Amino acid sequence: MTGEAALKAAEQMARELPYPAEAIERGLEGEALVLLFLDRGGNVIAARLESGSGHAILDEAALRAARQLHSLPDSAPREALLPVRFRLR
Repeated sequence: MTGEAALKAAEQMARELPYPAEAIERGLEGEALVLLFLDRGGNVIAARLESGSGHAILDEAALRAARQLHSLPDSAPREALLPVRFRLR
């Protein structure tokens, strides 16, 4: 995903992606790659994990948040890969 669609997805993910408390306590970090399927309105109708973070709890959080994406621009492709990063500060 690139351009305006990527920016809007990133903004929404920042709001929708809670870092699981258990993962924070355990010091877990990682990156999941999620494949999104969008309808014509730019809403996610399905999402699946293409590449896991190595931690099921992070992968599940990434999928939950990705499924909440909506109203992405018309320029968004109907299928798109979205990297979801979990980093402790």
